[in-house]
Amino acid sequence: MNPATPVRVLDRIVLPADRAEDWLCRWRDEYLPGANARGLRAPQVLHEHTGADSVAVQIIWELAGIYEFYGMRGAAAADPGVAAFWSDTDAVALTRERHVLAVQEEQS
Repeated sequence: MNPATPVRVLDRIVLPADRAEDWLCRWRDEYLPGANARGLRAPQVLHEHTGADSVAVQIIWELAGIYEFYGMRGAAAADPGVAAFWSDTDAVALTRERHVLAVQEEQS
């Protein structure tokens, strides 16, 4: 993998429908500023109705490359606020997952 290949991170959090907007407000206020400072940029926030009583919030982030990804991971691990935010999320979320993706490089 070319270290300059952008990395995308997909967070998918399934929440009770009546808790999704409150969670998003908290995410914007508490998590987003620190995430931007750690190099996560340009989040796209998508909603998917997964059932009558649940909503999946999907957040797609971008990092400049693999070195920035590992730098972000190190900074997140050193910040107790990150662990607290996700712990509080786990208390209300039905499921939560994170996927790390990279653009496939063209073969010559």
